[in-house]
Amino acid sequence: MEEEDKTKFLHGTLDVTIFRAISNTPSLPFKCMSTIRRSSAYVTIKIDGHKVAKTSDQHSRVWNQTFQILCAHPPDATITISLKTNHAFLGKMDLPARKLIEDSSLINGIFPLAKPNGDPSKGIKLQFILWFKPADSETSWNKVLQIDGRYQGIRNSSFPLRSNCGLVLYQDAHHNPNFCPPLDRHRSPLRNLWEDTYNAIDCAKHLVYIAGWSLNPNIALVRDPQTDIPNARGVKLGELLKKKAEEGVAVRIMLWDDETSLPIIRNKGVMKTHDEDTVAYFKHTKVVCKLCPRLHDKFPTAFTHHQKTITVDSSSLRRREIVSFLGGFDLCDGRFDTEDHTLFQTLDCYDFYQTSLHGASLHKGGPREPWHDVHARLTGQAAIDVLVNFEQRWTKQCDPAMLVPIQEVCDYTTPVADRNWHVQVFRSIDHFSAAPMPRNLRIERSVHEAYVDAIRRADKFIYIENQYFIGGCHLWEENRECGCRNLIPVEIALKVANKIRAGERFTVYVVMPMWPEGPPESEAVQDILHWTRETMKMMYRIIGEALREVEGGHPMDYLLFFCLANREKERHGEFVPPYNPRVATDYWNAQKHRRFMVYVHSKLMIVDDTYLIIGSANVNQRSMDGQRDTEIAIGCYQSRSGENIDNEDIQIFRMSLWYEHTRRSEDVFKAPHSLECTQTMRSIGEEMWRMYSEDEVKDMEGVHLVSYPMNVTTEGCVEELSESGCFPDTKAMIKGKRSKLLSPTFTT
Repeated sequence: MEEEDKTKFLHGTLDVTIFRAISNTPSLPFKCMSTIRRSSAYVTIKIDGHKVAKTSDQHSRVWNQTFQILCAHPPDATITISLKTNHAFLGKMDLPARKLIEDSSLINGIFPLAKPNGDPSKGIKLQFILWFKPADSETSWNKVLQIDGRYQGIRNSSFPLRSNCGLVLYQDAHHNPNFCPPLDRHRSPLRNLWEDTYNAIDCAKHLVYIAGWSLNPNIALVRDPQTDIPNARGVKLGELLKKKAEEGVAVRIMLWDDETSLPIIRNKGVMKTHDEDTVAYFKHTKVVCKLCPRLHDKFPTAFTHHQKTITVDSSSLRRREIVSFLGGFDLCDGRFDTEDHTLFQTLDCYDFYQTSLHGASLHKGGPREPWHDVHARLTGQAAIDVLVNFEQRWTKQCDPAMLVPIQEVCDYTTPVADRNWHVQVFRSIDHFSAAPMPRNLRIERSVHEAYVDAIRRADKFIYIENQYFIGGCHLWEENRECGCRNLIPVEIALKVANKIRAGERFTVYVVMPMWPEGPPESEAVQDILHWTRETMKMMYRIIGEALREVEGGHPMDYLLFFCLANREKERHGEFVPPYNPRVATDYWNAQKHRRFMVYVHSKLMIVDDTYLIIGSANVNQRSMDGQRDTEIAIGCYQSRSGENIDNEDIQIFRMSLWYEHTRRSEDVFKAPHSLECTQTMRSIGEEMWRMYSEDEVKDMEGVHLVSYPMNVTTEGCVEELSESGCFPDTKAMIKGKRSKLLSPTFTT
């Protein structure tokens, strides 16, 4: 019986409506509440002591507020509904999760409250309805999209689901002309992101709005000698923006203000975004560039504005319309790269960017830090929603009079034929960063809700590329109170476990960097690696338990973690640096062994080749919390006609990414959930890790996919892959180490 209970998670959505509080003894405490205005009452909802919802403060003690609370908790969890004022605890009611799972999924009525010690609370009662909807009752993507209009999108987003949108997907900033995945590309050709960005800005007549974490005005967007826009080659972004502003275009730039950027350290802040230098560049020009701190009531300098959007008015089909770009790319140092992700061969052609090796510089040679990222270009009403997000943020922290009235710019109401994408814009944001917030919300977490909803509707497979992968701390073996409670890794593990118990194939592929950006032995990087390992251990433990019940299979037949890396033999014509790194350092080792990771900065999830999420949000608490980093993302799918998708661009995009990572286009890749595909990808990853990690220098010949360096046992235990337990060329532990100095609030 005990083993059976482990499978019965409180896994689903709690739909809770709080109506009113009632007192049989009106003299106290509600008499005080009615006479002392400071004593307005509110209701909180907690799961195992963690607050998941809170009503507004009301003197009338009437709320009529509804909350949808995502949960993935063990059956011994407790849901606590409490009534409070700013000065007093008035009463609570504890609901065991097991009661909702086994006895009743609906609780409706007027209930007496108790004191913290369990004694009755002087006749105070609370009226509410609580309904638990299990996660496995969600309709799969394949079924819910068969009926046009059936899927309504995420309810708690500021922006509704939009139809008749156009979408272009990008992998990497640029592509070499000879890169041509052997796929059906007659409807979705590979596009060059930074060249398209240049064209969009250059064509603007009324507005160019940029929101970013960082922007370097000295970078060039167009660099290819074979470009179709030769006059743009080498033009600096800052010069382009100043030219457009001189033409009368409203160029508005909103950058995160890193408040650690101080003149005494030459404006080199903690994150080295060059924010002060960028503002200085545009000073005394017609470009309006504003620095916006991430306002927060507790940690005013700890979190960032992490959204990356560009919105312009552009010419299309003989009319002007709004075009928006969003995703993982910032227009700053080191982001320009191609599918080759070279280490040494393009040192004198690309920006030299290397943050993981102390003392690295072009004059000391490679390896550079290759950069893999994904991005999107939107047209239609969803592009307007991205514009509205910019306007709301600008209105909150800048002068709204400097914005261009959208009604005067474009024809944004007339649908365009042959646009078959449905798109919804999601955010992580709060009232400190945007105004007005919809429906009097103070916090929006629709990015997290979208991820959870997409995972719950998954039927065959999930593919993720993300810079971080941390969450579900309430199910970790240690550090359960660190606050990293986003449910994305837990939802994935429970989805896999449920599929195993049902005897169905399901596979999850996660691609992330070997380590977060920065020296791998540094305090912050080791802390993040520790949280990542805790997340992996939790997931494989849940999957291992499910496999033991069915008596068969290996956890890595269902969940695979990869990273990207490169190794190059020396070639004729390489840049020869005048200096060398100090002997026996990590830099010297990486140069000697001619290897380094490809930094995965993507924020992408593909489900069943049917639904896609792309944006600026990482899989960690900072991005999903709503009160930490501000983020933006989109969820997208294509129109269907009965059983048929009008277009298969999501599968084409995934297959193109897999071709970039593996240089293979196998028929089995079209069925990612199959055991054959899973084993093929695992085999590629393990072979390339051996080639990457061994002493002999072998050229990886464009194949970048390597298995994440760890071993997983049949029972689901995560172990070290090598005796040293360190990344090649370093003394940095792969499993990380808990920091004694840093708060998990900052590193999760």
